Amino acid sequence: MSKDSFFIGWGETPKIDRRFFLGAGVGLLAGTAGIAAGLSATQNPGGPGTWDLSAVREYRGVATAEPYAMLRTTDIDGTPRTALLGCEGKCGVSARIGALDGKPVIVKGTPIRRGAHTMIAVIDGPDWITEDQGGPSADLDFASASPVQDLTLRGEILDTKCWFGAMQPARGKSHKSCASLCIRGGIPPAFYVEDVHKQSSLLIMTDGGAGFGHAILEFVADPVEISGTLLSQGDLLLLDTSVAQIRRL
Repeated sequence: MSKDSFFIGWGETPKIDRRFFLGAGVGLLAGTAGIAAGLSATQNPGGPGTWDLSAVREYRGVATAEPYAMLRTTDIDGTPRTALLGCEGKCGVSARIGALDGKPVIVKGTPIRRGAHTMIAVIDGPDWITEDQGGPSADLDFASASPVQDLTLRGEILDTKCWFGAMQPARGKSHKSCASLCIRGGIPPAFYVEDVHKQSSLLIMTDGGAGFGHAILEFVADPVEISGTLLSQGDLLLLDTSVAQIRRL
């Protein structure tokens, strides 16, 4: 009898078994790599957003608390721009603007940027916002929101802070709990829409001109259809709607 014809656990592994285990191991590794590549291809891309936590600086402009905390400033790229404001964690800062609403201010924080969108994550402490005694360098008053058209769109509700670059990926089921916590804490929600040509838009969501409350949370990160009014306010696009006009797909 050949010594390769019978397996003995404490003896030398027969050549036929060594060949089998080698082939099975290589096949298992290749199969695992293929499955991993296939699964990763189905995930949402992280996106080009960034958050430079080391770039603490001052931004001068005019602040508002409605519908969300925002700063109208020229300190982002030299042109009048609107930056959303949030804390360094999962919270908004509308309630902390107080008497400085509508006034020239200096805001200290770090930029979260994605394309034309910017949020300033303000520093901790009471001096994150102070009145600017010198006033802004240009006319930076907030324009009134102008209606563009009534429409019905399909997309996904997400939180602006993570989508701008605080966390990736910032869409889909994997981000649902994080997005819900951010919106619950006061981070402005937005509606992300994408057409068949992969052209996308981000619409800041309002409810009758005011910020959305917790009722929107049950729809976050799910495919939904929303009917509402598209508004233009400076460099921002807003979608004014209500919970009653949101339908899960």
